[in-house]
Amino acid sequence: MKWINKGHEYDAVYSKIIEKESFYLFGAGDFGNLFYEITNNKVPFIAYIDNDVKKQGTIINGLKCISLNEAKVDSKHAIILTMSQFARVATIEQLKAKGLKRNDDFFIIEEFLSVYFSYKYQKVYMTAISFLPSTICNLNCKNCLNFNPFAKEFFVRELDDLKHDVDLFFDCVDKIMLFHVSGGEPMLYKHIAELIQYIDENYGDRIGVLRTVTNGTVVPKDEILEVLAKCNVEVTVDDYREAVPRFNDRFDKLISKFDEYGIKYYINKAESWIDLAPDRTDYSDKSEEWLINHRDSCGQSWEELRDGKLYSCNYAAYATVAGIAGEQDTEESYDLNLFTTETRNELIEFRLGYTNKGYTNFCKKCRGFTPENDVAEKPAVQTEVTMGK
Repeated sequence: MKWINKGHEYDAVYSKIIEKESFYLFGAGDFGNLFYEITNNKVPFIAYIDNDVKKQGTIINGLKCISLNEAKVDSKHAIILTMSQFARVATIEQLKAKGLKRNDDFFIIEEFLSVYFSYKYQKVYMTAISFLPSTICNLNCKNCLNFNPFAKEFFVRELDDLKHDVDLFFDCVDKIMLFHVSGGEPMLYKHIAELIQYIDENYGDRIGVLRTVTNGTVVPKDEILEVLAKCNVEVTVDDYREAVPRFNDRFDKLISKFDEYGIKYYINKAESWIDLAPDRTDYSDKSEEWLINHRDSCGQSWEELRDGKLYSCNYAAYATVAGIAGEQDTEESYDLNLFTTETRNELIEFRLGYTNKGYTNFCKKCRGFTPENDVAEKPAVQTEVTMGK
């Protein structure tokens, strides 16, 4: 989105929010629970809504879970969509089909969280951030969203630089729902235990969930497992056993180790991956208006924290590191060193997708998470192409 009224883009949205007396939380899953925990006692809730009939009628976080048809949405009661970017696509259409309007009858989780706390409490709250210690990985996935097959070498950051970024981030941000340490394969970063411990010891009380991810083919050393358990880190374990069966024994050993140490984990068996196809896409002849619309249609909501800056699209940032997107200009990043309380709204607007330009340079080479990019690829298919070739 392109900035038109910097610092005031969400004035109208907030005016609609404060008209409401209470809210339904639509989505009783991961994001719904995290949102409840970080906002409880600050936002008046009525109930959860969920399309899963198994959840309907149950009590979640002290709230009854109901169907959408049971909810009474009116001038004083609205819905907050508490689900991930991808999960809510069909739900938005479901709400629209009932005649409900965005930013009036229902609000999106990222926007509600940041806007409500910035305007009402003068605090910076965010849903999530992506933080990469390195792109080191033992797999070579064809559709890697770090674009490792295109890179000349792995990108590895110094521990002190990572700590500085974390400190600067929390100088600006009061609370975050999900702090996500990603990769590459995080378990192969040599300082991963020290980094996790540093984040937890210094800022754990300001993080809803500290989470990392693993591709399920690496069994961490015991000292890493001890830190993950001690810091109550949640781990997403990607299940790629069909694509790389030679590592199946490691997957089983990894799960056994997590159980032994009492580490929270979730096994993610994705049905498909998206191909952003930077090697086969060229939108360089498109107009600025087209590129802005392309970025808005993509709606990719993750940003990366790196070198004292937030980057407006984490995939554009990864592509730059891999050397396939050209240099990122100042329009694509927010320098946290320049943050002041007077620019608080500008920071949350940037985090919610606003930039001066309205798109990234990588948009010219990326199909994006758009309705048109609907080709499903098999997860973790390995390529023979070596790094930089």
